[in-house]
Amino acid sequence: MINRAGLGIACALGAAGLYGLVPNFVRGAIGNGIPAIESTLFRTFMIAVAFAVIAVAQGERMTVPRAALPSFIGQCIATLFVSVAYLGSVQFIPVGLAVIIFYLFPVLIMVFAPVVEGRNPGILRIMIALVAFIGLAIAVGPSFDSLDIRGIVLAALGSAGATLQFFSGRAISKYMTPAAFGGMVHMVILSPVLAIALYAGSGTLRFLPGGPATGTGLLFMSGVALVYIIAYMAQMLSLRYAPASTVAPYYNLEPVVATAAAAAFLSERLQVNQYAGGGLVLAALVASSLLGKWKN
Repeated sequence: MINRAGLGIACALGAAGLYGLVPNFVRGAIGNGIPAIESTLFRTFMIAVAFAVIAVAQGERMTVPRAALPSFIGQCIATLFVSVAYLGSVQFIPVGLAVIIFYLFPVLIMVFAPVVEGRNPGILRIMIALVAFIGLAIAVGPSFDSLDIRGIVLAALGSAGATLQFFSGRAISKYMTPAAFGGMVHMVILSPVLAIALYAGSGTLRFLPGGPATGTGLLFMSGVALVYIIAYMAQMLSLRYAPASTVAPYYNLEPVVATAAAAAFLSERLQVNQYAGGGLVLAALVASSLLGKWKN
């Protein structure tokens, strides 16, 4: 198992900054005739092709070792949840709120990492997690009646998927390179994503010629794919170089970038309680980061 924490952290920061742009690009595509699930479909196809080409060019075998099969299945399920659920949530709730809910995942990793390693999480980790969930309750609670429950549920499913993605990504990296398993994972989830897109679109895809998608929408959709390919590679490299519990806290940069970009480019403003709740969630993320450094 490779363990180069500094390089893993650098990759994590790069991935987090890029990931922060993705939901904003998806929202831009939505405003120009392309549903979120179709942006997900396009990026899934593009990353499957790109990573397969890279893997073949490097002479890697596109097969899953028997020992890696459980973590590969976990990575497929996790990536499907993150791709469909998290990005789909911004079609129903503001980007900033989706980010607050989704970014419970570093706290979940902090709590579950000791359990995965066969240890008790400890009272301090549990207290940090409670602060994060209280922040979420403050952010969502007062506005619950006016929010679309579909967006809240999808963002929560995305958070659960991201937690599983980190643990399974670290495990599978013992057997396969990011290009090899990343390409295969996205090949596997391409069919269910296509099925969901066709179901949601009543058998049609809006980004195809003759559909309602505008040129600007196609640019946003292409941006989703390009940024995601680079960010996913950086994320999986971070997990190849360091444990999930080491690099996960550095993904705290993503909600800051996502919220700032939503305010700057989409003129999106959250309610006071959502900023307050988001602040508590961010404080819990920082605390989990400091705890991880102290433990290491």
